[in-house]
Amino acid sequence: MSRKKHRDEDSWVPIRESLDDFKPAHLAAHLRQYLASHISPETRHLDEQTRRTLFEGVDALLAEHAGAWYTKADARLGNESLGSYGFHHFFPNPGGPPDLRVESNIERILSALGVAHEWLCTLDTYFRSVALPPDEEDRAAVLSDAVRRVLELTAEATGGEEAWHHYALLSVGWLLESQGLRRTERVEQALSEALADFTHVAPSTEEARQAADTIALAAVKEDVSRRYPDEGVS
Repeated sequence: MSRKKHRDEDSWVPIRESLDDFKPAHLAAHLRQYLASHISPETRHLDEQTRRTLFEGVDALLAEHAGAWYTKADARLGNESLGSYGFHHFFPNPGGPPDLRVESNIERILSALGVAHEWLCTLDTYFRSVALPPDEEDRAAVLSDAVRRVLELTAEATGGEEAWHHYALLSVGWLLESQGLRRTERVEQALSEALADFTHVAPSTEEARQAADTIALAAVKEDVSRRYPDEGVS
């Protein structure tokens, strides 16, 4: 896979355009039909393989009906960083009989999806509010503030621990895309290096400011170099 394809530079557009496709009531109907057909009222036990098969079936159903954001934003069911929902939450067995009630499990699934979807909608609203000025220095300053805010929003949505770093890289990349800034090799490197020390916990306010400055400066420099290639911008 090429690095350009790996970056998936146009990933934000399909996510943004599919946010309105999230319809909880519609999903609940599909989930109810699927689960009720596999779990009868008389069921008293689900073995591990059956749970895994049902979980995979639910994920496939959501991938088909929830909207492109569900797969393209890496917000699939079972990712505990967004919505605090893992496989052990699926028809859970907290030391006693498993919760085999279809409705209560649907509620937990939709609640987890709602957290991820709300985060993406919040990012979309914020991206639309950002207006980068033409002056290079001012442009870098405004973009730095935007990067810092996106890091804050992502830390809030994920709890700022463990996999937060993965979503921080994604969300800042989406910010750059939303502003028409190319995610070149140099920008990707600056983004990765700026957040390299925060793989398990979100940065402090000062650390976030420094990281945002680094990312914004690299992105603006690259953009200026692309638009004015004969001016020798370094």
